[in-house]
Amino acid sequence: MHRPAKRSNRFTHILIRGLAAVCLSFFALVAVIYLKQHSMVYHPRLYDESYVQALPPGGEEISYTMPFGKQTAFYVPARNDGRLPTRLWVAFCGNGSLALDWTTILAGYPNSNDAFLLVDYPGYGKCQGYASIASTRASSDAALNTLAKRLGLSREELEPRLCTIGHSLGSAVAIDFAGRHRVQRVVAISTFTTLREEAAGIIGGPLSHLLIESYDNRSGITEIRKRNPEAKIAIFHGTDDEVIPVRMGRELTQRFPFIDFFPVEGADHVGVLSDAHDKIIRWMNN
Repeated sequence: MHRPAKRSNRFTHILIRGLAAVCLSFFALVAVIYLKQHSMVYHPRLYDESYVQALPPGGEEISYTMPFGKQTAFYVPARNDGRLPTRLWVAFCGNGSLALDWTTILAGYPNSNDAFLLVDYPGYGKCQGYASIASTRASSDAALNTLAKRLGLSREELEPRLCTIGHSLGSAVAIDFAGRHRVQRVVAISTFTTLREEAAGIIGGPLSHLLIESYDNRSGITEIRKRNPEAKIAIFHGTDDEVIPVRMGRELTQRFPFIDFFPVEGADHVGVLSDAHDKIIRWMNN
């Protein structure tokens, strides 16, 4: 007479245990994403022997100390017999690359009056510390100040010469940098709308709200426009980008019609750097 009730109780216990297991698994996933999000965004690595000859002749290390440790950026001066550069391009790499990777991309750069400041994030290359939006801002500003002193220029004298370029995460860093300085030009390669929206495409919308830090390129471009309405901005994006979809680059261009948008047919996330190399260099100098 009581067997149906026993079966019902057994089924209820199994159901409760199953739901508890699912909940525990979900919360474990949330905890992993929350605690490990830094390693999901940043992939720091040091320079190895393959970079020994990477810095071009005449290039120099720019070393400075921050509260979080010693930092090293790289300065590639203009090829104009020691005169001051007409423009200084501040370059930011992707989250798995290093500052000196720009030396191969910019090989054969035609304008001898332009110079480059190649900036590594804290924890990358020869830099100590821990990368974050705040530490990257502080380090890049300190690199610029250190270089200004090296060149015998005030910050006010150097600012009108500034341009910036970045790839992937570095494009967001470049846009953020341009929103805090009066730059002439910005080149954003394989850029996203916001880091949170990019994360949503990987881990889902609800979980993306666990992201503590989020670069917002819409806000950054708005700040650039406020600080210098004459600044020129270009976005280059591979149509086959498997990391950051090309629709994000298009969306920024649709929202800000003053941006020059260059879809690079068939190029993926990294290949766009080589496939669009000549177009990028031309735009930088047109």
